[in-house]
Amino acid sequence: MPEDAFTYTVKLKRGAGDDVQKCKVTAPDIDTLQTRVEAVREKMGEWASDYREIQPDDRRGLADDQSELGEVGTA
Repeated sequence: MPEDAFTYTVKLKRGAGDDVQKCKVTAPDIDTLQTRVEAVREKMGEWASDYREIQPDDRRGLADDQSELGEVGTA
């Protein structure tokens, strides 16, 4: 089986760290590549939404009685 003529890599990076997901898309022609890239971008967009919901555990939490950031007092 011959290799596809076109290759495209889609990357999804979370934050400033090394958390990167890559997806390599190949196709025998440009129209097929475009269709496949659009499908991958849509799927990775869903994954990006999932990633945004993940928060690190080491962040400072809000006080139990604090409902808004504006309620934080300064010392």
